[in-house]
Amino acid sequence: MNIVVRKLIAKELHVNRWFIAGGVIAGVAAVLVATLGKAAFNIGSLVWLTTIIAAGVMFAIYGVWIERKEHSLQFVLSLPLSTAQYVQAKVLGLFASFLIVWSAASGAALLLVFWSSAVPDGLAPYVVLLCMFMLANFSLVICGAMHVRSEAMSSALIVVTNMGVSIFMFTVGPMPGIQQHIWSARPVWNATFWTVLGCELAVLLITFILPFFFAARRRDFL
Repeated sequence: MNIVVRKLIAKELHVNRWFIAGGVIAGVAAVLVATLGKAAFNIGSLVWLTTIIAAGVMFAIYGVWIERKEHSLQFVLSLPLSTAQYVQAKVLGLFASFLIVWSAASGAALLLVFWSSAVPDGLAPYVVLLCMFMLANFSLVICGAMHVRSEAMSSALIVVTNMGVSIFMFTVGPMPGIQQHIWSARPVWNATFWTVLGCELAVLLITFILPFFFAARRRDFL
């Protein structure tokens, strides 16, 4: 990794610093709100989900689509940098930005599960799966952002990935291997959990590496 790529990754973190700070504060605050009671738990959970989803969308919009629309990439690609190196810097920079928000929000959620007597530890496997889904979902958004150029397709990508969160919750939550253990005093890491986690990791890995094989080889990235 050359110095220009490293500087562009650092640039992504600097440009997104307010989104990162806002996401971390909102994610942690949502978890704190969730400790105040049953109604507050529902509100906090909704804010927590919205924070992670919104952070991923904002990173994609301002990190890729706005740059492409305003042609600011022309300056970046005028640097001693190949398209492949630009894609590497962009993907790694955006992932680093999102991981800060995601790690803070996910860590706070798991701390709530294990440290709060009002929340059963059996909820932990579902929380882990939901957090990993959010990470894989962000990877899919960035993969699409690096390949899709039209505004219509970009909007459709955001809508579909946002709907995917609800579909995941309605599909995975009711699974017998997950649902019957949610209210348990201890977390149960059974075959259902590992199967779903394996699928999430597969999606994450595939969508993460695709830009390095396809978007990185395009000559007309703009």
